[in-house]
Amino acid sequence: MWFRILLLLLLASLPQGCARKDPAVESLIGSEPQRLSFGPPPEVLRSFVEKMKLCWLSGPQTALAGYRYETGEHEDDQTGESYPMVSMFDTGGVAIAFEIQFHKYNDNTLIVTRNFTLPPTVLTKVKRDIQLWALTGPDCAS
Repeated sequence: MWFRILLLLLLASLPQGCARKDPAVESLIGSEPQRLSFGPPPEVLRSFVEKMKLCWLSGPQTALAGYRYETGEHEDDQTGESYPMVSMFDTGGVAIAFEIQFHKYNDNTLIVTRNFTLPPTVLTKVKRDIQLWALTGPDCAS
Protein backbone atom coordinates (compact mmCIF):
# COMPACT_ATOMS: atom_id res chain seq x y z
CA MET A 1 0.00 0.00 0.00
CA TRP A 2 2.79 2.49 0.86
CA PHE A 3 4.47 1.58 -2.38
CA ARG A 4 1.34 2.56 -4.34
CA ILE A 5 1.06 5.89 -2.53
CA LEU A 6 4.73 6.65 -3.18
CA LEU A 7 4.36 5.64 -6.83
CA LEU A 8 1.30 7.90 -7.26
CA LEU A 9 3.13 10.84 -5.69
CA LEU A 10 6.12 10.34 -8.00
CA LEU A 11 3.90 10.09 -11.05
CA ALA A 12 1.97 13.23 -10.04
CA SER A 13 5.18 15.26 -9.75
CA LEU A 14 6.71 13.96 -13.00
CA PRO A 15 4.97 16.41 -15.42
CA GLN A 16 6.06 19.39 -13.31
CA GLY A 17 9.68 18.35 -13.57
CA CYS A 18 9.49 18.12 -17.36
CA ALA A 19 7.69 21.41 -17.90
CA ARG A 20 9.77 24.07 -19.61
CA LYS A 21 9.82 27.35 -17.73
CA ASP A 22 9.96 30.56 -19.70
CA PRO A 23 12.32 33.15 -18.13
CA ALA A 24 10.06 36.03 -19.23
CA VAL A 25 7.18 34.57 -17.27
CA GLU A 26 9.31 33.38 -14.34
CA SER A 27 10.44 36.94 -13.57
CA LEU A 28 6.81 38.00 -13.07
CA ILE A 29 6.19 35.86 -9.99
CA GLY A 30 4.07 37.68 -7.43
CA SER A 31 2.03 39.59 -9.99
CA GLU A 32 -1.59 39.03 -10.81
CA PRO A 33 -2.55 36.78 -13.75
CA GLN A 34 -1.03 37.80 -17.05
CA ARG A 35 -2.76 38.39 -20.38
CA LEU A 36 -1.23 38.12 -23.83
CA SER A 37 -1.87 40.88 -26.34
CA PHE A 38 -0.76 40.91 -29.96
CA GLY A 39 1.84 43.48 -30.95
CA PRO A 40 4.98 44.97 -29.42
CA PRO A 41 4.78 46.61 -25.95
CA PRO A 42 4.94 50.27 -27.12
CA GLU A 43 2.04 49.69 -29.54
CA VAL A 44 -0.06 47.86 -26.94
CA LEU A 45 0.70 50.59 -24.37
CA ARG A 46 -0.50 53.34 -26.74
CA SER A 47 -3.69 51.42 -27.44
CA PHE A 48 -4.33 50.84 -23.73
CA VAL A 49 -3.78 54.50 -22.83
CA GLU A 50 -6.37 55.56 -25.41
CA LYS A 51 -8.85 53.01 -24.06
CA MET A 52 -8.14 54.07 -20.46
CA LYS A 53 -8.75 57.72 -21.25
CA LEU A 54 -12.03 56.89 -23.00
CA CYS A 55 -13.42 54.30 -20.59
CA TRP A 56 -11.92 55.01 -17.17
CA LEU A 57 -11.08 58.72 -17.02
CA SER A 58 -13.34 60.61 -19.43
CA GLY A 59 -16.10 61.73 -17.08
CA PRO A 60 -17.42 61.95 -13.54
CA GLN A 61 -19.21 58.57 -13.73
CA THR A 62 -16.33 56.51 -15.16
CA ALA A 63 -14.61 53.72 -13.20
CA LEU A 64 -11.55 55.75 -12.23
CA ALA A 65 -12.96 59.29 -12.16
CA GLY A 66 -10.59 61.45 -10.11
CA TYR A 67 -7.62 59.13 -10.57
CA ARG A 68 -4.65 60.11 -12.73
CA TYR A 69 -2.13 58.06 -14.66
CA GLU A 70 1.53 58.25 -15.65
CA THR A 71 3.33 56.21 -18.26
CA GLY A 72 7.00 55.41 -18.14
CA GLU A 73 9.72 52.81 -18.40
CA HIS A 74 10.77 50.58 -15.54
CA GLU A 75 13.93 48.50 -15.36
CA ASP A 76 13.59 44.98 -14.00
CA ASP A 77 16.10 44.47 -11.18
CA GLN A 78 16.57 40.78 -11.99
CA THR A 79 16.92 40.87 -15.79
CA GLY A 80 18.11 44.44 -16.34
CA GLU A 81 15.59 44.83 -19.17
CA SER A 82 13.19 47.74 -19.22
CA TYR A 83 9.49 47.64 -20.00
CA PRO A 84 6.75 50.25 -20.42
CA MET A 85 4.16 50.61 -17.70
CA VAL A 86 1.16 52.66 -16.58
CA SER A 87 0.73 53.70 -12.96
CA MET A 88 -2.72 54.74 -11.79
CA PHE A 89 -2.63 57.13 -8.83
CA ASP A 90 -5.42 57.45 -6.28
CA THR A 91 -7.65 60.49 -6.08
CA GLY A 92 -5.14 62.18 -3.79
CA GLY A 93 -2.55 61.72 -6.54
CA VAL A 94 0.16 60.45 -4.21
CA ALA A 95 -0.07 56.67 -3.85
CA ILE A 96 -0.06 54.18 -6.71
CA ALA A 97 -3.44 52.42 -6.73
CA PHE A 98 -2.92 50.11 -9.71
CA GLU A 99 -0.15 49.27 -12.14
CA ILE A 100 -0.14 47.79 -15.64
CA GLN A 101 3.13 46.47 -17.06
CA PHE A 102 3.78 45.62 -20.72
CA HIS A 103 6.49 42.96 -21.11
CA LYS A 104 7.91 41.79 -24.44
CA TYR A 105 7.02 38.15 -25.05
CA ASN A 106 8.29 36.89 -28.41
CA ASP A 107 6.68 39.29 -30.94
CA ASN A 108 3.80 40.11 -28.60
CA THR A 109 3.14 41.66 -25.21
CA LEU A 110 2.51 40.05 -21.86
CA ILE A 111 0.27 42.37 -19.80
CA VAL A 112 0.80 42.16 -16.05
CA THR A 113 -1.30 43.96 -13.45
CA ARG A 114 -0.76 44.73 -9.79
CA ASN A 115 -3.42 46.11 -7.50
CA PHE A 116 -2.38 48.18 -4.52
CA THR A 117 -5.50 50.00 -3.30
CA LEU A 118 -8.35 49.78 -5.82
CA PRO A 119 -11.62 48.77 -4.14
CA PRO A 120 -12.90 45.29 -5.14
CA THR A 121 -15.85 46.58 -7.19
CA VAL A 122 -13.63 48.91 -9.24
CA LEU A 123 -10.91 46.27 -9.54
CA THR A 124 -13.40 43.78 -11.02
CA LYS A 125 -14.37 46.24 -13.76
CA VAL A 126 -10.77 47.26 -14.46
CA LYS A 127 -9.63 43.64 -14.81
CA ARG A 128 -12.59 42.82 -17.07
CA ASP A 129 -11.75 45.78 -19.30
CA ILE A 130 -8.09 44.77 -19.52
CA GLN A 131 -9.05 41.24 -20.52
CA LEU A 132 -11.33 42.57 -23.26
CA TRP A 133 -8.84 45.19 -24.46
CA ALA A 134 -6.05 42.60 -24.75
CA LEU A 135 -8.09 40.92 -27.48
CA THR A 136 -10.34 43.57 -29.03
CA GLY A 137 -11.20 47.25 -29.16
CA PRO A 138 -12.56 49.31 -26.27
CA ASP A 139 -15.70 48.14 -24.56
CA CYS A 140 -16.80 50.70 -21.99
CA ALA A 141 -20.07 48.96 -21.09
CA SER A 142 -20.43 48.33 -17.36
